[in-house]
Amino acid sequence: MNHFKQKFQHSPGQALVEFALVITAVLMMIFLIIESARILWAWNTVQHAARSGARYAVTGSFDGDPSNCPVNFGHAKFRQTPAQGGRNVCTDLRVASVIATSHQALTGLPLSETSTTFEDDNYYNIEVWGANEYGQLQYDFAGIPSNPVIVRVTYQVPIITPFFRPIREQIPVFGQEVLNNEAFGQLSTTGGQALPPQLPPLPTPGVTPSPTPTPLVTNTPSPTVVTLTPTNTPIPVCGVKFEGFVVETQDYVWVTGEVGALVTIVDLTEGGQQIGVGTLDGPFNTHLCPGFSSIPVPSNELIMGHVIAAIPNIGAPDTTIVLGAPPTNTPTPTNTPIPTATPSPTITPSPTSTPSGPYIVLFPQCGTPLTNPGTVQFIVNFVNWPTNQSLTVFWNGNLMQNWQAGGHAGSFSRTYTQIVPQTTATYPVMALAGGGASNTKIFSVPCTDFPTPTPGTTPTSTPAPPDIVVYGPPVLISTPPIVAYQPVQFRVPITNEGDININGQFWVDIYIDPNPVLVLTTTIPITESDGYSAVWGLAGNTSKVITITAPLGFANEPVNHNVYGFADSLEGVSETDETNNITDALIGVQVTPAATPTPTGTPGGSNTISGGALTLADDLVLQFRATMRLVDASNGQVVGLTTSDENGLYTFNGVAPPTTTYTVVGCLTIDGEDWYGSITGIIPPNNTAHVIMLKQPCPY
Repeated sequence: MNHFKQKFQHSPGQALVEFALVITAVLMMIFLIIESARILWAWNTVQHAARSGARYAVTGSFDGDPSNCPVNFGHAKFRQTPAQGGRNVCTDLRVASVIATSHQALTGLPLSETSTTFEDDNYYNIEVWGANEYGQLQYDFAGIPSNPVIVRVTYQVPIITPFFRPIREQIPVFGQEVLNNEAFGQLSTTGGQALPPQLPPLPTPGVTPSPTPTPLVTNTPSPTVVTLTPTNTPIPVCGVKFEGFVVETQDYVWVTGEVGALVTIVDLTEGGQQIGVGTLDGPFNTHLCPGFSSIPVPSNELIMGHVIAAIPNIGAPDTTIVLGAPPTNTPTPTNTPIPTATPSPTITPSPTSTPSGPYIVLFPQCGTPLTNPGTVQFIVNFVNWPTNQSLTVFWNGNLMQNWQAGGHAGSFSRTYTQIVPQTTATYPVMALAGGGASNTKIFSVPCTDFPTPTPGTTPTSTPAPPDIVVYGPPVLISTPPIVAYQPVQFRVPITNEGDININGQFWVDIYIDPNPVLVLTTTIPITESDGYSAVWGLAGNTSKVITITAPLGFANEPVNHNVYGFADSLEGVSETDETNNITDALIGVQVTPAATPTPTGTPGGSNTISGGALTLADDLVLQFRATMRLVDASNGQVVGLTTSDENGLYTFNGVAPPTTTYTVVGCLTIDGEDWYGSITGIIPPNNTAHVIMLKQPCPY
């Protein structure tokens, strides 16, 4: 019996082995719970910090003064110049106050106040983006009244348990809040509607890994401003940037950066897993940086919602979020005519039906038979594409061209040449907007929609599409002496050298002393415009002389003025040639100096007056770019000035209760003739103050 008991008695060594096996799994679970709780705590804290900063930003308030910046922490990060590797946010006390508010909400997290490297433990960053007066997001800017503001907080959570630290040293967490600014008691000059404006495309989230100490280029989403005065300061390296959106069904990503840079694409959500690598070609002059490449990535590696990073061996990296795949549109539009929602008549170069939403038209849409591999040339007409979204064009699934948000006109045309390796084939041409809208047309070789011509048959000539041409400089028709800041008039002759009529409305603008760097062969930014006139159509092979008034005239400099004219300044007409719409410069105008005019005051209240700007001829038509004035009826003083937006609507924000009533006045020039209208007895708030303009002189 004693022998039997000894046989089945456990030894101390066996218990120790069992305990060692169990304690490993138990400790791993305990460490996992600890790290998960720390990450969740950090994520919740940065979300709270972003919300706190955004709620403070919308009030328009700020603390401190230039000698007492509210940012009293993280000096190396928030109070140095970009050349020193930091951000001097104290140049804008409102931005500094928003950052200070968000930083206060980060209390409890261990923060590295000096680190500017993404991979460091306890690294953090606070970003502020705001919509400016042109509807574009601007970095280190808290936005204008009634427009969006974005506050984003980034934090690196260090892994502290020895079991997981060798596997992953940090986990990044992001917090972001998007709100609309209050009116701040100021007058809006955006010409928007009473509802909050549409949010521009969001910037990519957070500051990204920085493997080198190269100074960062300012991360501004609006187009790069060219410095006019050359300096001896070394040009910073252009950090890599994603171009366009990354969609989960793609098998590539587009990046731009320094020519020759080796760029690695990693999935940060999957712990930094490498999913692609490529070298940037160039130089090119059509991207944010000189180098560009389409880097191949397995399509199953792009997962919706994941954060991916582009890390170069030259310059700073960038991150973006993978978007869901947009719905696939039918390759050809329906033939059922759909009335457009555009207030002004739609510009249609041919009598074909107009699809709803953004679309493209190929001209021609087929190629002639080829006996040997060759090339085809065709025009793509882009119609109604959102200007606040990126736009990409594909030929047979391959990238042809890409524009960033704000880099295209919405309705315009481009000429392309492509290699056709087969004598019989079809090639899809697709346009894809950043918001997901797309449209596809089929280019066929040879033509499949026309019968083969019978030998000896005389071919019918194809009417030439519209082409607006201007000759010579603008003609100054105001009587000398020309006094500074007084209205001046010019004449600009325009001609449609195409055979097809332009049946819609377009614009002719005058530019007085525009920035010479911005005067290109195809465009001048509309922000440089000093006066304009709408044109209601232009028949083929006919001309018009357009009279344009520049209400603020010339500046005080007596000589060296340059004046340009620009036909189809908003690039709404699909033309065969976009390089002949800008006139030569009118130079040598003598100007008599005068006192600088007093700016229009602001009402200083919290109410809104809004409505539509309409013209009445055969029908009522909502008009874009009508000049709207808010007049105090008690003294006749103009207290507000704005223009109607692309939907023909206007808004005055921050309006105070009047001593009597307000009058809203609208003026517009069409084909060189004034249209004028007013509505009286307006008491704010009023969102139905519609102004109907008739063909008559404008008193302003």
